[in-house]
Amino acid sequence: MVPGEGGQLEVIPIKSPVISKGDDIVTILLSRCKVEDGDIVAIADKAIAAAQGRFVRYEDIKPSEKAIELAKESGLEPGFVELVLRNADKVFGTAYRTILTLKDGILVANAGIDHKNAPKGHAALWPDDPNKEAERIRVEIEKRTGKKVGVIIVDSRLSPLRMGTTGFALGISGFRGIRDFRGKRDIYGKKILMTVMNLADALATTAHIFMGEGDDLVPFVLIRGAPVELGHFNPDELKIEPERCAYFRPLYLSRPRDVF
Repeated sequence: MVPGEGGQLEVIPIKSPVISKGDDIVTILLSRCKVEDGDIVAIADKAIAAAQGRFVRYEDIKPSEKAIELAKESGLEPGFVELVLRNADKVFGTAYRTILTLKDGILVANAGIDHKNAPKGHAALWPDDPNKEAERIRVEIEKRTGKKVGVIIVDSRLSPLRMGTTGFALGISGFRGIRDFRGKRDIYGKKILMTVMNLADALATTAHIFMGEGDDLVPFVLIRGAPVELGHFNPDELKIEPERCAYFRPLYLSRPRDVF
């Protein structure tokens, strides 16, 4: 039986003061809550950026010609755009205050770099290795508490043709991020051929609801009773190759066609 099946999901938002460079994320978390076996600990990526000093003053960055061109197209600051170009693996195009990029196998705006919840004139960067950072935090929580937990580093992103942000799991550790339904049966007895449920992003979105996008000061959310399988799993199960992606392949890898 998967933990949480048949039970109730409990979501516990945890407030904290503004986190500063050098602060110990785990100490702050554990001083404000008591974790239990099976908990999923969701942590805002901006809290980690603050603690690790990963705020960059983009106003001091000299933009390239390409950055100046994309800044004019998007309405973003030239120094900010240069920061995006330096961190993105691939750039596809622009929308208003948005550059669509590929970063670490994730299709995301602005290479995950964000103005929000960073000091004025600065932008927040992702951890160098989000999964490794989630692992470090999980190990430290388990060492201090003796409890087996999962950890999600939460960021927000846009979805194609949908208004507003949802949460997604930037990094995970300690649980399997997917549930594979392929080969199982639906309610009419038909074999399921394609469906894989993304548990990690669903839980990240649950946490994101309570973390908010403004001055909420909720950098942590405990999710208790989640139907997940704890243990050591490959976090890259959450990713899919571009040629297999339903959104990505038709737009960027196939021949253009008139669909209207």
